[in-house]
Amino acid sequence: MKLALQALLPALRQFPPDEREEALRKARGTPLDFLELVGMASGMVAVTVLTRYALPLRDMAGLSRVTGIFMNFALALPLLAVFLGPFHIRRLRRGLRAMLHERASP
Repeated sequence: MKLALQALLPALRQFPPDEREEALRKARGTPLDFLELVGMASGMVAVTVLTRYALPLRDMAGLSRVTGIFMNFALALPLLAVFLGPFHIRRLRRGLRAMLHERASP
């Protein structure tokens, strides 16, 4: 997992190893900018549309409807990661860059 984070967040390598967890925690607190908010909202709408029509739950009854709901949920999770993940990574990168910039300037 740490290698994946370092590959996705190259600025994380510029922090000493003992400070990386704290830097990542602070980067997670970075507020979303307009592009990220719009992108995430669009991603949520897209995932909702895709899962809404993947299984027509209206036509199901009883236990098959409950099974369909869980199947839609299982389909939605990877779609959410694909649609929303890039915006989360962008925010983390922006937060790490801001922390590095603060460190560099006295």
